[in-house]
Amino acid sequence: MITGSGADCLVRVDAVHLPIAEAVTMVRQFSHRDRAVHDEIVDYCLIRAEMLADVEPLTEDDLRAAADEFRDGVPLRDRAETLAWVAEMGMSGGQFESFITLIARRRRFRRRKEEELAPDYLARHLDDFDQVRAMWVTSTQPVNGEILRGLGGLLGCPEAAVVVGTRRAHALPAPLRHAPRDTLIGPVPFENGYLTGLVLERRPAVNDADTLALAGRLAFAEWLAARREQASIEWHWTTS
Repeated sequence: MITGSGADCLVRVDAVHLPIAEAVTMVRQFSHRDRAVHDEIVDYCLIRAEMLADVEPLTEDDLRAAADEFRDGVPLRDRAETLAWVAEMGMSGGQFESFITLIARRRRFRRRKEEELAPDYLARHLDDFDQVRAMWVTSTQPVNGEILRGLGGLLGCPEAAVVVGTRRAHALPAPLRHAPRDTLIGPVPFENGYLTGLVLERRPAVNDADTLALAGRLAFAEWLAARREQASIEWHWTTS
């Protein structure tokens, strides 16, 4: 639901009311990212809602890591640029400390939520974490998969892009993700053209620290998407 109006609040997401001034700060953080700013703001509010009851003290390491994340995200290269940014945003020293504290609590919540969700997500999607070496071609016209065994045949194919590499299965184009070794796929419709691929090697996923950490990040994104679908959202627009 997207409705409403307000004088000093940009958006309400469930129990969280985001003031315009805080939203402006968020926009400055998110403006360099690929996602739409309004989606980032909604996600920010959803995580804020989860943090409302968090009164656990933060460590110095928590605060230091939050400050580093903030400076990297804007980005700010040194103390002088940080002070200039704070002045530009009209913050006092205390307000900036509170801002960094919020980032630290958000980071801690996310880390713990990822650790909580990761084992179940990995169990449900284990083959998505296989290490797969594959070769695929995207092209405007269908490509005979047999020529992947001798790439010379691609020389006459207009607008063909060839990729060869090793990736986690979930990061491959969808038609290749769960194909067995030495399997030719396609040509199949893909995006605005066609995809033809060959799986060269597939190594089953290993439940190690790196795999579990990646599963946690993907699980968190899934959890956040579900929360977004369920949330009550009211944008407050003003016109002059």
